[in-house]
Amino acid sequence: MFDEVLRAFGRGDIDEAAAEARILELFYKSQEHFLLDLEREQRLGFPEVVYAEGKQMADLLDIVGRLLEAKGKVYIASLSPEAESRLQETFHSHGIRVGGRAMVIGSGNGATPELGVVGVITAGTSDVPYAQECVLLLEELGVRVIKSFDAGVAGIHRPAMSLRKMQDASVLVVFAGMEGALPTVLASLTDLPVVAVPTPIGYGFGGQGEGALKTMLQSCSPGVTVVNIGNSVGAAAAAIRIL
Repeated sequence: MFDEVLRAFGRGDIDEAAAEARILELFYKSQEHFLLDLEREQRLGFPEVVYAEGKQMADLLDIVGRLLEAKGKVYIASLSPEAESRLQETFHSHGIRVGGRAMVIGSGNGATPELGVVGVITAGTSDVPYAQECVLLLEELGVRVIKSFDAGVAGIHRPAMSLRKMQDASVLVVFAGMEGALPTVLASLTDLPVVAVPTPIGYGFGGQGEGALKTMLQSCSPGVTVVNIGNSVGAAAAAIRIL
């Protein structure tokens, strides 16, 4: 990454200040309203994911365009229907994949390494859009995903049936709304690491994911990792770090 800059400095083509500036440009790209972290994936094993919600449309399009130019591939989350439509319209020639409210644009500048196998499980069909966001990110980063949807504890045989599909998995990411019991049940039946994701599915007292989050945080199955309500990106990042 630094070879060309260092060779130019060694030949005397650029001075120390210019070399420092060029090296910094490899890590960051700064504009008035944002600072792009270009080498986050090299540092952390997980790329910068653009959080679309709350951004002005002009800023979102600018950020995505500059990341595409620099990296060849952009990961975006928390898209509104309007933002998804504008991105599809603007960047359709780069190749676009969508899962839930997440989107990946472009194909990157190199081969994607194979990282391992992750099982993604949902308690109900209503949790599937959140799981699809996680699946999209994992697969784009080189993870093979085994999916099992609608495996909630309302039919207590279903979690065990789901686990039978997960023989090759090294990590489980489990999505549940309502009372959020599924991650605890699965964690009590397997030695695989479990990443629990509460979803904003439910109603009344403890609805919108709050009851599920509290249940997961209070899990009596030790070692369950819990992310915030609807945080599919954080769950994907946790799974990759475990791998």
